[in-house]
Amino acid sequence: MKGYFKYSALIGIFAFIANIVVAQDVYRIQPKSSKLFVEGTSTVHDWQVEAAEFNAETKLSMNGGTISQVSDVVFITPAEGLKSGKRVMDNKIKDALKTNKHPEIKFTINKDQTINSDKGTISGMLTIAGQSKPVDVKVDFDANNPEKFGVKGEVPLKMSAFNVEPPTAMMGTIKTGDDVVVKFDLEFQREETRLTRSN
Repeated sequence: MKGYFKYSALIGIFAFIANIVVAQDVYRIQPKSSKLFVEGTSTVHDWQVEAAEFNAETKLSMNGGTISQVSDVVFITPAEGLKSGKRVMDNKIKDALKTNKHPEIKFTINKDQTINSDKGTISGMLTIAGQSKPVDVKVDFDANNPEKFGVKGEVPLKMSAFNVEPPTAMMGTIKTGDDVVVKFDLEFQREETRLTRSN
């Protein structure tokens, strides 16, 4: 009989833990209240481009005003949507990113990652110009409202790591630097459907 109660208690504990880990909500990005920039340098002046549009969805668990676990992220922005406000530079960027062959810039994660804080690091795969590389993204969360959360951070990158040749202008006399920084400030809203991942 004692063995039965011990076995039942273990089953109950594992079921409780599994419920915490598996039960998750889907959150979708709110484009109107979200921003993403890419900043860099050149031999003349610093520059900045902004993503004109993007789409993103994530599955995560929220616990007491903090995000306890992130399991899936899909973030996509059209490469041609990076705009500087200057037509010549925008065309240079499209050429450098090979947008005719690789129209999307994409960041994904597909494994459980524990956060348990308003700060954390999310590891995922970033695809630019058809090249995919693992990146670690340091993020700050604002998750006081269970219906929505904000996330912001920045990621330093080298264009050459993705086989992107830094754009030049004026017969090569103006050159952009290899180092860029992606900065983002995003807001996500909870979807009505609550997901339970199957084992």
